[in-house]
Amino acid sequence: MTAEDLTKYGLVPAARVRIEDRKLIIDITDSNTVDLEGCIYAFLIGGKVVRIGSSKAPLRGRLKNYERHITHALKGEKSPAPAQEAEKWSELLPAGKSGDIYARQGTMVTTSPVGNFRAYMDEESILIGKLFSEEPHDHILNRCKYR
Repeated sequence: MTAEDLTKYGLVPAARVRIEDRKLIIDITDSNTVDLEGCIYAFLIGGKVVRIGSSKAPLRGRLKNYERHITHALKGEKSPAPAQEAEKWSELLPAGKSGDIYARQGTMVTTSPVGNFRAYMDEESILIGKLFSEEPHDHILNRCKYR
């Protein structure tokens, strides 16, 4: 999955990501997009998607959690992110290399039984399935093929 694929799915660049001094740093480039709720996002590093996720709350908060959790794991500190994931981040983002974070709000769906809702979690699941079916698994940061 590439930037072209993400654009086809309606995602837009929203932030940049890099590692400096064993610290994950995310620089916001589109404040409106990172303030969206009920959205899907993807990390693109080296021209390839390496992680797909979703966020019920504003994406900005999820990205701050990535910074905190991955940084703790990179430093060998207690973190919800496993040490193996931190190692992959380090391999994908060596010194001087950066990546992009793409995002968009989930599609609004209307059904007669429940009314309107954002289908961001379903969209995330579909994109994760596509990612695992198309890419070598050694560079994918999602811990599971399914959400």
